[in-house]
Amino acid sequence: MANSVKSVTDVLLRKNILHCAICKNLLLSTPVMLVENTGNLCSTCYNENFLESKCLQNTALEQLVTTLSYPCRFRDKGCEHWSSSADLLDHEDVCRYRSKKCPMHLIVNCSWEGFPTEFVGHFLNCHGEHVINFENNLFYLDITFCEEELIKLLIMKNIILLLKMQLNMEKNKLLYVICNVKDGDNNFNYSVKHKGNSDSYIKTRSRVVDSNYVYKNLEECDAVSVDLLSLQQTVKVTNRITNIFKIKTYDTPVQYIGERMLQHFECPVCKAFMKPPIFQCQSGHSICSTCKPRLEKCPTCRAPFGMTRNYSLEGLTAGVSYPCAYHDLGCMLSLSPTDITVHEVMCPYKPYRCPLPECTMTGSHDIIINHLENFHSDVISESNSYNDHFRLDAQSYNIKIYRKILLAFDHIFRLTCKRMNDSCMWAAEAIGTPKDLKNFVYEVSIIDIRRPEKRLIRTDYCLNEMPEDDLFKKCVIFQNTTLASYSNNGTISYQFKIKKGI
Repeated sequence: MANSVKSVTDVLLRKNILHCAICKNLLLSTPVMLVENTGNLCSTCYNENFLESKCLQNTALEQLVTTLSYPCRFRDKGCEHWSSSADLLDHEDVCRYRSKKCPMHLIVNCSWEGFPTEFVGHFLNCHGEHVINFENNLFYLDITFCEEELIKLLIMKNIILLLKMQLNMEKNKLLYVICNVKDGDNNFNYSVKHKGNSDSYIKTRSRVVDSNYVYKNLEECDAVSVDLLSLQQTVKVTNRITNIFKIKTYDTPVQYIGERMLQHFECPVCKAFMKPPIFQCQSGHSICSTCKPRLEKCPTCRAPFGMTRNYSLEGLTAGVSYPCAYHDLGCMLSLSPTDITVHEVMCPYKPYRCPLPECTMTGSHDIIINHLENFHSDVISESNSYNDHFRLDAQSYNIKIYRKILLAFDHIFRLTCKRMNDSCMWAAEAIGTPKDLKNFVYEVSIIDIRRPEKRLIRTDYCLNEMPEDDLFKKCVIFQNTTLASYSNNGTISYQFKIKKGI
């Protein structure tokens, strides 16, 4: 029956019985006026030019128009949608087959207009610098406060998304949405870590929306909003924000349920999943053991904290698989609270920090290697050893520190020399905590260049990355009085070497 009705409608459409005689659009608005020598006109085309013409309101046609269902006007482009006259315009406004402008016209005045099937090819060819490819299911984007608005195409295998961001410095807001280029297929959630110059971050979550959102002013629609003042205070943002997007798809209900259950273990402050010990305020709100010492009152209800533990929630953790703390960086491992803590120390996805303390760059092993080569080439050596010298006199004391970075054995080592009034100290740290750390040792050789065979050699195991105060409690130390016997006119020469043990 439905097919026969559609067939009748198609006949009427082909004969233009349901179209305005002037604009050729469907007669979806009333009144429909039948004008002599012209035909049926929609309410828009019927104007003062026809006031002296013989005409009458075609109520019969109006009733017919409201009774029928109509195909989308983009049917020839592939749309199979049919709906009543009342709903058709709403559908056509968001139809996935509708011809649309390139959203980059909002940024760079791009004049392209076409259909979604053609859009991705256009964007790749004309706006390739605004394309971000996924890395371990993640997208990385750095933005500065001078970028008021940006649009990026995110490509993840067969999933192609559009990201739109707006910065409103007057209202201290960062706004963004992620849209699916293929409308109607939005079974994706995503989370975003917003980072600055510290290890802390603010995390937001939302759901992928239809592509028409990218054309809207984000302040006027349901966009994700991040308070810049809170961001600046929490993650020490100066003029750059690092955003790490993780796209999540739910293939099975079990995976989704596990995600929902874990949300009950999320600390309200740091957003990490709480592991025992878990504390609670006098009203019963829980907080992790890391955040509790930093707060005097509960962030949820402002009630004071004591030493009360939430043993019920702690008991439930035994049956929960915790994702690795670096799951947003690509690690897919989930283990018990005890096992995941051990894993996180050695996780291959654990981000590296630039080994130079004055630099805040973070990233994967390869990213940090490239960063060191491009920005700190003066302090790196792509070898397992280097030679240096310094003056041994009173003017060169007073706690001077020198650092060198060695790229050896596919690892990053930071070598530090600290000179004081009575001694000189050397230490080596392995950046990123490699699994085979115990196999590496460092060797410091003090060389008398007048007699190179005369050497003073000390060796010790390389250390994990650690604070400077702890580092020099576990280092090689030479007294200045000893070094003086190896000097050449007050100059001390030495060799620093990383060696791999057996």
